[in-house]
Amino acid sequence: MNFESNFLTNYGLQNYVSFSRSNGANVFSIKGTENPKMIGHARTIISEMYRGTSTIVVN
Repeated sequence: MNFESNFLTNYGLQNYVSFSRSNGANVFSIKGTENPKMIGHARTIISEMYRGTSTIVVN
């Protein structure tokens, strides 16, 4: 597993967050059907871990 897959698994985000790279940028996609608190939780963790160097999208 790559670092991002391990990161999602370690923080329990793997069920509703996916990771991809687009033009060299990190992109995290969060399922929009998830509870709003969980979406906020995922955003916070990703933002803290990547310090603004990734794009977070809610689908």
